[in-house]
Amino acid sequence: MVRYHEARQRAELLAERLVALADTTVQMHAAPNFGRLLAAAAAGAARIFKSPAAVIAETFDGDGLAAVAAAPAAAGVLVPWTIDSAGVPIGTTVRIDEPGNWGLVGWPTGDTVTVAAARLREDRAPLYVVVPTATQTVRTPVLVQLAQAVASAVEAQRSFDQEHRIAVTLQRSLLPRRLPEIAGLDLAVRYEPASAHTEVGGDFYELVMLDGHLLMAIGDVAGHSLHAATVMAELRHAVRAYAVEGHPPGVILDRVNELMRILLPNELATLCLLLLDPGSGLVRLASAGHLPALISTGGRVEFVQQSAPLLGVRAPRPPDLEFVLPAGAALVLYTDGLIERRDTTIDEGMAALAAVATRVDDDLDQFCQRLLVELAPPEIHDDVAVVAVRRR
Repeated sequence: MVRYHEARQRAELLAERLVALADTTVQMHAAPNFGRLLAAAAAGAARIFKSPAAVIAETFDGDGLAAVAAAPAAAGVLVPWTIDSAGVPIGTTVRIDEPGNWGLVGWPTGDTVTVAAARLREDRAPLYVVVPTATQTVRTPVLVQLAQAVASAVEAQRSFDQEHRIAVTLQRSLLPRRLPEIAGLDLAVRYEPASAHTEVGGDFYELVMLDGHLLMAIGDVAGHSLHAATVMAELRHAVRAYAVEGHPPGVILDRVNELMRILLPNELATLCLLLLDPGSGLVRLASAGHLPALISTGGRVEFVQQSAPLLGVRAPRPPDLEFVLPAGAALVLYTDGLIERRDTTIDEGMAALAAVATRVDDDLDQFCQRLLVELAPPEIHDDVAVVAVRRR
């Protein structure tokens, strides 16, 4: 009876720990960034074993980071930590160690610590899960599974961070390196990529003088990934090439659209482009499903709306719009990351933009920055591009 009771207690404990392990695994994979992932892992380990716990891993940039949970109900707290990967083989290993070697938390007095090390690749540093030895059974099955789960989640996060870094680098390398200096015009831009834990999109812009006219363009490729960034590069180069040939905006859109339908048949994008004569202020504008341009003058704001199909769709397009940008007026092009929110409608976002844009700062660069500060969320979930021009 005693042996049966002990076996049943062990089975119940194992079942309880496996349920907590499953919950922890879900929370790790739902974490928005590397630090939150480690914090979820440490808090989960503390709950699983009802003890202090620490999880140590290396970020994509090679910085050692430890998450510590001081008690079963405590949240994970992040601290820097140097990782020693010498002699750690590929796979998962478990060893007993002295608490002083892992002085991250107050370990129980008189006990050692059990350290599970997991390493998936030779070129990656191992990660460690550290708990008091008294919490472990002979074969430490749950600790091993936890270390493997953390390793899997960490590797996925590292891969995402790497792709995000590549995509952001690609985007920035393809955007204009400097703004043209044009008599009678002030120019300013802002480009903010999505937060590190969000896939980047395909936002792009263009500002270049061609045959005495300023070409302004802004676009957004559907989707968020490295692929979207590469499609963005192809479209930007196509716009530049057709513009150099001297075509008006509507013809440029038609040709870019045909190129997309032939070479990129599964892609969609929005694009707004215009040609501005700096002397007269005459603007010729064409849009392909993009958000309307905004004009702010004398405290009044209006949107220049042209309903037209997206790029990648075979459908008739309206003729170009022509209007004059008055002296002292500012024209703003932007992407949806500036005004779209999960908890508001697009109309509410445009109304908020109009309210902020009633006042245009003397410094146009400061104006663009103010748009981001007042409209964009603290943590940007979508790329944001803003292009502004003002006639003096």
